[in-house]
Amino acid sequence: MTDFDEALVDYLLGQPGIAALVTKRIFPDFFPQSEQLPAIAYTLEDDSSQQTLQGPSGMRAAIYQINIWAETRREVMAVAREVRLAIDGHRGAFKDIPIIGAFLDSLSRERDSDTGAYCVSMRFTIHYQEL
Repeated sequence: MTDFDEALVDYLLGQPGIAALVTKRIFPDFFPQSEQLPAIAYTLEDDSSQQTLQGPSGMRAAIYQINIWAETRREVMAVAREVRLAIDGHRGAFKDIPIIGAFLDSLSRERDSDTGAYCVSMRFTIHYQEL
């Protein structure tokens, strides 16, 4: 059985537009300060079972926050666009995990006053079939 985080990262790295911009710089929770930008950090906010009146349905809903960091506004928005196109509306699979539907819930952008780096935070809900 595939770990969902691993499947998500493999899926993102399998998208040519994302791989071209961040190479392999996708990290759980945060990225090292010494890491080259642009980079992506992802965090699982929630992973809940979808219930029916008969009990567990085997369906789950995972909420992920994906933070994209880059040195310029243009660069951060380019990576954010590629991530949005890859995940929002996706149906199919992440590796061997069936994805029923993935949807962008929110997007915000800010600039770090200390480093000057730009960050786009994206929140996705991903509905999937538990294996």
